[in-house]
Amino acid sequence: MIAEVLVDIPHRALDRAFDYEIPKKDAHRVVVGKRVEVPFGPRRVMGYVHAVKDETDVEGVKPLSAVLDAVPSLTDENFRLAETLAGIHLYPRAAYFRSMLPGALSMRRKRYLKKKEGVSLPDALAFFFDKQKEVPFEGAVRKEESLVATCLAEGLLEDRFELRQAEKAKTIDYIELVREATPRGKKQQAIIEVLKRHGKPIEKDRLLDKAACSPGPLASLLSKGIVRVISRERYREITHIYELVDKDVVLTPAQQKVRDHVRNALGEAEEFLLHGVIASGKTEIYLALAEEVLARGESAIVLLPEISLTPKVTARFKARFGSEIAIYHSGLSVGEQYDEWRRMKRGEARIVVGARSAIFAPLSDIGLIVIDEEQSESYIQTENPPYDAREVARMRMKKHDAPLVLGSATPSVETYHRTTTGASQRLVLKERPLGGTPPKITLADMKAEFRKGNTSIFSENLREAIEKRLQAGEQTLLLINRRGHARFVLCRSCGYVIRCENCHISMTYHKHNDTLVCHHCDKKRPSPDRCPSCQSRHIRFMGLGTEKAEELVNEAFPKARTIRMDKDTTRRKDAHEKILHRFETRGDILVGTQMIAKGLDFDKVTLVGVLSADLGLHVPDFYAESETFYLLSQIAGRSGRRETRGEVVIQAYSLDHPVLAFVENASYEDFYEREIAYREKVRVPPFVHLSQMLFTHKDDRSAYRAALHAVKSLRKKTSAEILGPSRPRFAFIDGKKRYQLLLRHRFEVELLQALSTLSADLDEQGVTMSLDHYPRTF
Repeated sequence: MIAEVLVDIPHRALDRAFDYEIPKKDAHRVVVGKRVEVPFGPRRVMGYVHAVKDETDVEGVKPLSAVLDAVPSLTDENFRLAETLAGIHLYPRAAYFRSMLPGALSMRRKRYLKKKEGVSLPDALAFFFDKQKEVPFEGAVRKEESLVATCLAEGLLEDRFELRQAEKAKTIDYIELVREATPRGKKQQAIIEVLKRHGKPIEKDRLLDKAACSPGPLASLLSKGIVRVISRERYREITHIYELVDKDVVLTPAQQKVRDHVRNALGEAEEFLLHGVIASGKTEIYLALAEEVLARGESAIVLLPEISLTPKVTARFKARFGSEIAIYHSGLSVGEQYDEWRRMKRGEARIVVGARSAIFAPLSDIGLIVIDEEQSESYIQTENPPYDAREVARMRMKKHDAPLVLGSATPSVETYHRTTTGASQRLVLKERPLGGTPPKITLADMKAEFRKGNTSIFSENLREAIEKRLQAGEQTLLLINRRGHARFVLCRSCGYVIRCENCHISMTYHKHNDTLVCHHCDKKRPSPDRCPSCQSRHIRFMGLGTEKAEELVNEAFPKARTIRMDKDTTRRKDAHEKILHRFETRGDILVGTQMIAKGLDFDKVTLVGVLSADLGLHVPDFYAESETFYLLSQIAGRSGRRETRGEVVIQAYSLDHPVLAFVENASYEDFYEREIAYREKVRVPPFVHLSQMLFTHKDDRSAYRAALHAVKSLRKKTSAEILGPSRPRFAFIDGKKRYQLLLRHRFEVELLQALSTLSADLDEQGVTMSLDHYPRTF
C-alpha cells in the first residue's frame, strides 16, 4: 500500500504529493487526513496523508516513519478548502493546513548527540557523556556548537533528530485501589483508607492532601501493585474577568422579524446582510439564532473582528449556552487553543466564538455562520497564508447549506452592493431597543484652532468636553486613526494635501531622496518647502502615534486615569480583557487605535474624541474614504449608549470633506451612493477585482525585467487589464528591489493558470513573485 503525502513545508515547489510505502503494521492506521512522519531528504518531517493507493510508479519509495494521529486531523472539507485557496492565492496548501490546525499539532525537531563507542572527547564535551551515551543538543551543550561540529566531522559523535508535537493534551494523575492490603507503614495505611472511603479513583494531589503524607508512601504502594495510576485528560480552563450573566431579553418586533427571516432559511445556503444601527441589538439576534441551530442538532460559527471584543461577547454566549461554547483566537495559549479545537472536533462544543482564524473551526453539520462588524479589515489576512474570512465563510456556507449572516451598522461597500445584485438579502434594524438618542456629533476645525494659536492636539471644544466628563465621573474614548500613520504632506494653514495629478491619490513622502511619489502611477515631484496652494511655510509630514498621544493626554489632564490600548499594550495573554476591565471599573480616558472603535459597550462612556480624523482620508489608497467612514461611524457609536446622551468631537483639517459630513449626519446611504459611483468610475471592487503582483530580486534590473516579462505573458494569455510596472510604496525590502503590477480582472480560470505558470518560471530565475488580492496601498 502507498500513501500520497503532502509534506508540512510551505513552499510552492514542494506543494505536491510524495509517495511513501505503508509498513504492514500500520496498514490499518494510515487513512486520509492523518498526520504522519516521513523521511524527506536527510531529515524527517511531518506530512498529511492525501490519498491511499495500491501501487506507485515511483522507484525507491521510502516507508513512512510513524503515524502521528489516532483520528484524522484534516477532513475532506479541509483538503478542498486548502486546494481552492492555494489556487487563488498561489500559496502552498501546507500553509493553509497550518491555519486550519492549532499550533499544538505542529512538530518541533529536537536534536540529540551520541558518543561513539571507544572514543575520547575533548574535556569540554566529555563531561556531558559521563553518565549517559546520548544527550540533547541544548543548554550548555549548545554553547559548544563549534566543538560539536568538529567532533561530528571527525566521527567522534553522531547526531539524530526527533520530531515532537509542540503541545500535548493536559493529563491529571488519579490513583485507584487495585487490591486491599494491610501494609506496615501508617502513611500507606492512611492512603488505603482514603481510597476505600472514596470508593473510586481520586486525584493524586487530593489523595496526598487527605492522607496527610508525602509522595514516598504512595510510591511504595505503586511498586507493590496495591494501587495504580490512571491518567485522565483534563481541558485547560480559560478564565474570564467578566461575569457570566445571561440577560433575560425579549426581542422587539423588528428583531423577531429579522430572526424569523433567517430562521426560515436554516438548512439553505443563503447570505444575509443584517444592517442595523449601532446599539440595535444585533448580538441578541445572534444568540437567538444560535439557540435555534442547537435545537436542530447543528453547530454555529460566530466571528468577531478584534480579540478585544471577545471577552464580553463570549461571556454572553457562555452564560446562555455553557459548555457548548468554544473560544478560538490567537490570544489563547497554544494549549488552550488545542483543547478548544479538540472540543469542537469531538462535538463537545457546537458553537465557536472567535476571531478570523475561527472560520476554519472543525465543526461538523454547520447550521449558521455569523460575521459581526463585517466591514472590518481584520477579516483579511494578507500573508502566511492570505485569505478573506468572509470568502471562506461563503465557501463553507455552500458546503454545509447554512445561512451566512453579515452584521454591521456600516456595511462594507462590497457587501452592500451584493444586496443590490441579488447575491445577498438586506435585513434592517432602525431602532435602539434600549432607547436613547444617537450622540451629538461636532466637527472641530483644526485650521481655525491653529490660527488662534492652539498648537496642541486638542481643540478647545474637545478639551472642555473632557474636563466636563472628568468632573461628572464619566468616561472618554480618544481614537488615534491608525491609518493616518502613512506620511503625507499637509499644510496646517489651509489644509491643502498634495495629490497626484493623474490619480488624485495623496502622494507619499520619501525621505531618502526628499521626493513625493504616487504609488499608483509612479509620478514623482520634489518635496516643497512651501504650500503650493497658499505659500505658507507651515507644512508638515503628518502622523501621530498612540504612545505620544497618551503622553500629551497625561500632560493636559494630569489627574485623569489614562489607559492606552494598542498593539504594544496588548501583546501579553489576556491583555485585552484586563485593559478593558481596568478602564471600565477605574479608568477615565482610554486612548487607542481602531481596536477600541468596534463593538465595545461601556455604560459610562459619554464622550468620544477623534484626533486628526482626516488623516485616513489622505493615505494613498482607493479605499481610504470608505475605511475612514466605517471607523468614524463605529467609534461615534461607542458614546452615550444608555440614558445619558453622548457627544462626539471629530477634529479635522479638511472640514469640508464629504465623508465627514456623512459621519456627522449618520448618513450611510448617502455615503454609499457617492462611494459606489466613485468606485465604478475608477474601476475598482466591487465592479472588478484588483490584485497586486510584486517582483522581488536583489538586482533592480532583474526585478524590472521579470515584471516586464509578466506583462507580456499575461497579455497573451488573459484579458486582465495590467497597470505598470511601477515602484510599490515599499520599493526596497531587506536589501532587495521590488516592482509591482496592478491587475484589473474578473478571476478567470485562465488568469489563475497563467499566474501559476508564471510564478514557477520566475522561481527558476531566482525572482520572487507574490500576489495580493487585497491590496490597500500601492
